[in-house]
Amino acid sequence: MSLFHNGLLQTMKAAYTVEEGDLRVIRPFVYVREVHLRSFADSAHLPVITENCPACFEAPKERHRVKQLLASQEVLYPRLFPSLQTALRPLMARDRTGMESRKKSPTETPVDTDA
Repeated sequence: MSLFHNGLLQTMKAAYTVEEGDLRVIRPFVYVREVHLRSFADSAHLPVITENCPACFEAPKERHRVKQLLASQEVLYPRLFPSLQTALRPLMARDRTGMESRKKSPTETPVDTDA
C-alpha cells in the first residue's frame, strides 16, 4: 500500500529493536500466506482477529482493495507471491532501516529512462 499511496517501497522488518532499545519485535509469520494461517487457526480452534492493523481503522476498504488487486494478479501471474517476497526481502534485512526506497526531494532530478 505504501508503494501505491506514498511512492515508497517499504515494509516492516521481520525483526527489529525499537528505538529505545528495550524491546525486540519479531514477526514470525511474515512469510506465511494469510490463507494458511487462517486455516491453521481454524483447525486449532484459535480465535481470529479480522482487522488488527491500526491503518485498517482509518481506511479499512483500502487494505481489502489491495488484497483483491493482488489476488486478481496472482491468477494471471502464479509466481507473484514468491516474486514479491524476493523483492521485499532486502527491505526486511537486519542491516536495513526500511527507508532505503524514499521519495526524491524536489531538488533531485529523476533519471530519464527514454534516453
